Amino acid sequence: MRITDVRTFPVKGRHWPRFPMVFIEVHTDEGVIGTGEALAFQASGVMTSVEEIGRWLVGRDPLQIERLWEQCFRRGVGMAALSGIEIALWDIAGQVAGMPIYQLLGGACHDRVRVYADGFFRGADPTPEQYAAKAEEAVARGFTALKLDIDDFLYLGERPALIRCHGDDLGRHISNAEVRQVVASVEAMRERLGPDVDLALDCHWAFDLPSGLRLGHALEPYDLMWFEDPTPSKSVPALATLASELAAPLCLGEALATRFEFREILERGAARIIMPDVASSGGILETKKIAALADTYYIPVAPHDMVGPIATAASLQLCCCIPNLLVLEHQMGDVAWRNELIDGPPVVNGGHFDIPTRPGLGMALNHDAVEKYRAE
Repeated sequence: MRITDVRTFPVKGRHWPRFPMVFIEVHTDEGVIGTGEALAFQASGVMTSVEEIGRWLVGRDPLQIERLWEQCFRRGVGMAALSGIEIALWDIAGQVAGMPIYQLLGGACHDRVRVYADGFFRGADPTPEQYAAKAEEAVARGFTALKLDIDDFLYLGERPALIRCHGDDLGRHISNAEVRQVVASVEAMRERLGPDVDLALDCHWAFDLPSGLRLGHALEPYDLMWFEDPTPSKSVPALATLASELAAPLCLGEALATRFEFREILERGAARIIMPDVASSGGILETKKIAALADTYYIPVAPHDMVGPIATAASLQLCCCIPNLLVLEHQMGDVAWRNELIDGPPVVNGGHFDIPTRPGLGMALNHDAVEKYRAE
């Protein structure tokens, strides 16, 4: 079997153009087509990288996954592009073997995969009452774990949170009013839901070290499942300080790739939970290696999953075969056409995904829908 073509399909995601879905197909001379997805905030750069490395892959054996990954990695291929291609190669391998990918990686460690609801708050104003009501709705649908974003709470006058978190306002300080607003909403949710529902807070790298510590300490009474990315991920000493001084577990890793970038984080005790993303951290096997490295420090893994359904399928395959799985991210309130894009989308049942049984990823692109929602 040989690779004959590598194709990319950019599709509109939520908050377009911020979150495109970049699907990848690897075609072979035996008619087997593997599907992958790359995490990208701007589709064009990833697509160019996929197209360039795709030309190099033509004529090569798609089942030599480790070899091809290492050769691409040493050539400096963009990690999101390499991740999407690697997922597609594993999809081919599973189809050829006639079994799900996790069976090729040691078999299932779990009977089902627990998920948490991210985005449960979409459509609500950032008030304690509306957020608590949205949280209650998610729990009524079977979720036992929820994650909310800091962004909506970071108001200063009429300045919106997205300015603070995404680049125009360069300050990283949190005000007294902002701390009170965040605490009020977390407190309202905790009171409404009781002690048994897990709550996590994603800070999207918004703060400096003093502000991250301050907010983290203020939230200690509410028993967070984790406190995510309060500061950017590049300063290991700052992260180690946060991890050692806060009661809530520090969770990070969606912006990191490969076991090499996670190594110092783990060695320095700079995280209590890690969240690599298979669509950008290196693909399924590389993320399994990251999980294995984390397990040597008894650190659990909660994979990040924020884009399309192929990435979710790949994440599910990974989750099945890592023993130190904590929980998988699930997007609520995503684009209405998400499940149109593929055949056989995984379905959340009682706050869990069932273990997949179909060969490979267990799904393929619906090209009519992909073309309908194509991102130009």
